[in-house]
Amino acid sequence: MKEIEVSVCIITYRHEKYIRQALDSVFMQKTNFDFEVIVGEDASPDNTRDILLEYKEKYGDKLVLVLHDENVGVSKNARSVYSKVRGKYIATVEGDDFWTDEDKLQKQYDLLDKNPQYSAVCCNYMSVTPTGDIRRKAALKMKTDCVKTMKDWLSEGYSVHTCTIFRRNIFPETEEKYVKLKTAEPTMGDLITFTLLYDAGDIYVLKDVMAAHREAGVNDISSFSYNEKNKAIEHTHMFMRIIRNLEQYMNYKYDLTPRLCFRIAVLKIEKMRGNVHYKAAEMREIMRKLSLKMRLLVHYKMLVIILKKCRMKLRSYYAR
Repeated sequence: MKEIEVSVCIITYRHEKYIRQALDSVFMQKTNFDFEVIVGEDASPDNTRDILLEYKEKYGDKLVLVLHDENVGVSKNARSVYSKVRGKYIATVEGDDFWTDEDKLQKQYDLLDKNPQYSAVCCNYMSVTPTGDIRRKAALKMKTDCVKTMKDWLSEGYSVHTCTIFRRNIFPETEEKYVKLKTAEPTMGDLITFTLLYDAGDIYVLKDVMAAHREAGVNDISSFSYNEKNKAIEHTHMFMRIIRNLEQYMNYKYDLTPRLCFRIAVLKIEKMRGNVHYKAAEMREIMRKLSLKMRLLVHYKMLVIILKKCRMKLRSYYAR
């Protein structure tokens, strides 16, 4: 029997409308290597688990199910999935997202396997509505492949997506210090994952659209879904705690405050657009915790984001 080269990890909760598409997009992959699919199901109140059991009957040992008797939250669910990994590489897809290219896994695997300087390989992706309608055909404005660095991560934020493949050995899953870092907060594990990936090496981003990210609907459960728009300040405090934990974990190798400033800048802009709600006093409390330099950086990043959006609208207008 061949060794497992890639473990595809999926965490899911209340995804009965989407999980079939996610699984089908993974099992349609054409590869010259063996891969497994590991799904963590977090005690959904809908039919998500029944659908997974149906797929387990169909795919047998190729599909590994981690079924929780009670809801444990995103972070612990993800850790339970990663504890089952056997592959040299890990690929991720959320339970409500899906892949659109049957060669996605092979292309990313080849790049990662031949280029030890990269910690991960990502791809461009489309943005779709909860019902599957295309919102943006290409979320990343790219004409060629590119390489993202820690500097990009600190200044741009999430310029890549979690539909990625990365080296398993980067994360010390059994190390107590790492486990504490990953489980200290209930969500936002991507913040930790990408910071450690960039610390381990640059990330290669393919220009080709090979995945789809589904926007959260009004009935979906997500850290940034419409149901959570009143918890923007709560999530920002969580973000601040994770940043502090990360800096301590990495022995203050990096100043991660630009990531925090970027998040606060986006949050303030989203408040102006009416997408999130919070009281002015709550934001003042957060800003008081920042140094003068950081407060200025927040306003600078707001200006950069606004100007960028204005340029995009002007281009779209004159392109008509």
